[in-house]
Amino acid sequence: MRTVFVGLPILALAAILESTVLPDLALLHGRIDLVLLLTLSWTLSGDSQGGALWGFIGGIWLGLLSGGPLGLASLALVAMAYLASLSEGRVWSSHVLLPLVTTLLASAGYHVIVAGVLSVTGTTVEWADFARQVLLPSVLLNAALILPVYAFIRWLHGLIYPDAVA
Repeated sequence: MRTVFVGLPILALAAILESTVLPDLALLHGRIDLVLLLTLSWTLSGDSQGGALWGFIGGIWLGLLSGGPLGLASLALVAMAYLASLSEGRVWSSHVLLPLVTTLLASAGYHVIVAGVLSVTGTTVEWADFARQVLLPSVLLNAALILPVYAFIRWLHGLIYPDAVA
């Protein structure tokens, strides 16, 4: 339950920033996906169910603030939280490259899901232009920012769920 109480205001603020301020920091048409970065970071911090919940909540916030279909961002974020949770318990899960690799894959997956659903529902998507102008810049921007976001979320997660003293 603490996951929800912590996530609601953080994700609301992140969705507001992602909808208002962060588009000004775009590279070509690629944007920073702050809610995605927070969702991935919470998942990688060891709370895969909480990460999926953060994806759902963050997606609802994004849907309320965008002109897109309500629930589309939630669908894509929950799917990417699931992808990130697959690394849980692996030998190399504490390695610094895990957030980077996960972000590269999840950013690409997130944008492909959103564009794919939009294309199926009637929006024209020029896939070559999408890959060059949206997908690649977004993946690079997200990869550049994942480490500080991940460090903050690991600190916050440790504050909320301290390790048990043996």
